[in-house]
Amino acid sequence: MTQTIVQLNNYPRDRYNVLVPVTSMQAMSDLQKIIVNEVRLDTTVDDKGNGVDIYKERSTGKYAITKVGSMKLAAAANISIVASESAKPEVCQKCIDMAAATNKAPICGTCPHAYDVKHVVKIRVPEPSGGFRIIEKTKEIDCGLEKASMTEQQYKRFLPHRASICESKALVRCIRDALGLASTYTMEDLRKPFIIAHIVPNLDAPEIRERLAGNYLASMGFLFETPEKQGIPSAPKAAQDAGRALPPAPAGDILPEEDAEPYDGHPTYGDVYDEAPPLPEPPPAPTQRQQPPPAQSADIYCEKCGVIIQDVHTRNGKWVAKANPRRPSWTLV
Repeated sequence: MTQTIVQLNNYPRDRYNVLVPVTSMQAMSDLQKIIVNEVRLDTTVDDKGNGVDIYKERSTGKYAITKVGSMKLAAAANISIVASESAKPEVCQKCIDMAAATNKAPICGTCPHAYDVKHVVKIRVPEPSGGFRIIEKTKEIDCGLEKASMTEQQYKRFLPHRASICESKALVRCIRDALGLASTYTMEDLRKPFIIAHIVPNLDAPEIRERLAGNYLASMGFLFETPEKQGIPSAPKAAQDAGRALPPAPAGDILPEEDAEPYDGHPTYGDVYDEAPPLPEPPPAPTQRQQPPPAQSADIYCEKCGVIIQDVHTRNGKWVAKANPRRPSWTLV
């Protein structure tokens, strides 16, 4: 059943800043739901007209929305940042192209654009139809022009933060283009709440609820370590690695029937043996050391290892083995 929201017609322009290009929105199916958010920016400013969510433009005398205020509106509109990265300034890209054409490297140390920066931001914006669109914006800062409009002290404070300032301005450009924000507002308009409507998945639908529960349970594995992450294999994993499967656990204390087949297909104890199976034979005793032959033999054997003691020929003469009551010895002949 299609759901239509007509409350957008109930937000008069003189009291609200409606950031929706249509006056009514429809959900395509029951799997979608329309959310309407109301955002109020902090309009508190100091003596110079600068605040947290807004700041004063000296050239026009009106107020613009800061990066903090733009992020509040982007969060209410379900806008996500896809990419944010630095890029080569236009002047540097021209030097690169010229160097590729002439095979001559340019000199960057003395270039007045050595401190120029450029940043590219890409965001994803939900559409009223339920889809998304990608918006990409760039911002480039010419430090030569900035230095000409600042004092020496201001330029010294600006130079170390030029990259972050460039990124913030590129992001604000994307959000301003995505929501249709004006570049400047009066203080009276900024005190009005901003109305933002977008389509989200309907969590009441059974299909979305089941898928969300499955993703939530899967993400729980990243929060709590499992035995596999700690280097300890779980029981099913260890059994699988050993080439065997774990038997199913018995249900309570119920014993299987006599004619029931065992789980692994092997015969039970009572099907093969009428009595207890014989115990395995004990392993044979280790063989004893070979005893030396009887004393009447002419050879002389070592009492410990049983090796024959032979005569030894050296430069000094011949050493003849001689039997001794205590231990064998040699005698020089």
